[in-house]
Amino acid sequence: MADWNQLQNELLEALLNEDEDAALSLARQALAEGATPTEFFTDCITPALVEIGNRFESLDIYLPEMVVAAEIVQHMNDEVIQPQITAAQASQAASQGKVLLAMAQGDLHDIGKNMVALLLRVNGFEVVDLGINVPPQDIVAGAEREQVDIIGMSSLLTTCLPYMKDTMDMLQAKGLRDKYAVIVGGAASTPEFSARIGVDAQGHTAAEAVRICRSIMAGRRQQPA
Repeated sequence: MADWNQLQNELLEALLNEDEDAALSLARQALAEGATPTEFFTDCITPALVEIGNRFESLDIYLPEMVVAAEIVQHMNDEVIQPQITAAQASQAASQGKVLLAMAQGDLHDIGKNMVALLLRVNGFEVVDLGINVPPQDIVAGAEREQVDIIGMSSLLTTCLPYMKDTMDMLQAKGLRDKYAVIVGGAASTPEFSARIGVDAQGHTAAEAVRICRSIMAGRRQQPA
């Protein structure tokens, strides 16, 4: 069994030192020794990123360090974790579902969204990531184009929340609201806001996002054809 505390500490040190080679090597070693992508993300990457977030909030580190850490984690996903996920998915009959992710128009923060995308992929979902500052019309068009099951929107800024409502209004106007489940997250979203604009679910962590998406897809599979 992996010593997750040691792995967390080693990864945290690599991220804080901006040592991408050490981080990639750690990921390769953990997976080679039998850790699954889900275990490595949940028990190693997530705690390390939470600690980095805590240090940022307490001003022990600053935005450039946090951004570099997020970039290294993204490279770990692209170069080490995702290839294993792709190989595992190739042996499965079907994916768990297809999720579109986007930061609401005006929001340029994507660290949390990237964590959600990574954990969803680790758990067998296909992810269409539209990135940051995505206008409502692009979210709706992307959902139609990619034929997704779930739309996920996020924002850290309260000033961007109206664009989430605009997206919901656009789905309704085009007769598409019932075609997609819609979930929202990010520090700016609240249960009250989510209920007001009529989304299906709201959460604040990557783990919550996975649980919500699994529940949505389980419900869809139980519906009569």
